[in-house]
Amino acid sequence: MTFIIKELNDRLTKQPYVSGYTPTAEDERLFRETFGENVNVIQWAARMATYYPSERAKIQLTSAEGKDSSNMQFDD
Repeated sequence: MTFIIKELNDRLTKQPYVSGYTPTAEDERLFRETFGENVNVIQWAARMATYYPSERAKIQLTSAEGKDSSNMQFDD
């Protein structure tokens, strides 16, 4: 990636979109660069973002969820 997530996060604390208050081609480019065509990852991130950090910290695997995915390995 040609940008750093922290830099983007810092910029987005001051404004809702990369270039200001309306989405631009730059927003679309960075979104595509970050997520690509990974629709499921986008949906997962959106769902997880609905929880406060304190709520996410308390999420526990329940027996109904089945297999523990905490030891899944991902390619970098």
